[in-house]
Amino acid sequence: MKQKQMKISAIGMALFLFIVARNRAESLPLTETIYMIPEYDVEILLRDEVYQTGTYSRKDSASLGFGAIDSFSLWIQFDYLSQSAFRVTTSDIGDLFFKGKFYIGDYASNQLHLGFLLNFRFPLGRNAYVNSDWLNLALGKYEVKLGPFARVDILDVVFVHLNLFYTFREGNGEDFWGGFYFDILKKETWEKVFGLNPQEDDTFFSSSRLKNDYISVSMAWNTNYWYPFIPYIEMYGSFRVSRSHIDTGDVPIEAAKYNTLLLSAGVRYFFMQTVYIGIYTVQNPLRISQQDFIQAIYGIELSFQI
Repeated sequence: MKQKQMKISAIGMALFLFIVARNRAESLPLTETIYMIPEYDVEILLRDEVYQTGTYSRKDSASLGFGAIDSFSLWIQFDYLSQSAFRVTTSDIGDLFFKGKFYIGDYASNQLHLGFLLNFRFPLGRNAYVNSDWLNLALGKYEVKLGPFARVDILDVVFVHLNLFYTFREGNGEDFWGGFYFDILKKETWEKVFGLNPQEDDTFFSSSRLKNDYISVSMAWNTNYWYPFIPYIEMYGSFRVSRSHIDTGDVPIEAAKYNTLLLSAGVRYFFMQTVYIGIYTVQNPLRISQQDFIQAIYGIELSFQI
């Protein structure tokens, strides 16, 4: 009986991966999707984005993904920044990202699919708290983003993607990893439960460290009705968890000076199931009151698997 259940589970996973491969929907500009790279396959994703703030800047991203197993995929992303839209003037490296996606399972007669995201930002870029050259293109501080994401299938034609993420953000002058304690010979380590006790000072979960953290919510809709064209629209919002004062509260970046509301629309064209090109735009509907924040983003992307 147990072997039979395992076979049914394996068949269900295979069918799900086949359907997802047929309706490929990797991470959208503002929304994480349930798509997993097939086991042992490699994905290369290239993006070129023009940011409109007070001026125009460009972010070129290269992402390398790997399907470790069918239910677990890994990506690493490098960013390169330029202080103009179409020609290189001042340039610099951006932050480094390391992302892991876990596929949890199918529910509601295979119409609901769930996953979990763990995304690390490593601060290779300039510190946005003290340097305004690359605001909203790089942060220059550690972040850890985690939380669930889902896809709801409607008649196998329309797909709704949902994200709910919590981001731990390093504060100005803060030792991000200093809130952990690993020396088991010290009493302090056990009192602070390796840094996980929110009741103790100077732990990773202490209230003073959580003031910079924020929650992000997004929703996207796409359809395969016009395949090989896959259009989509998105809505994204984020806000800081704590209402307490922070030293960087006047820095015009996400979840600091501003709570965020962004809208996106785009289309991807699939030359084959493993190769697509896409164009998209992200627009800020609050641009009048957020003139020193992101006004718009215009992007082009290319993805292929080997």
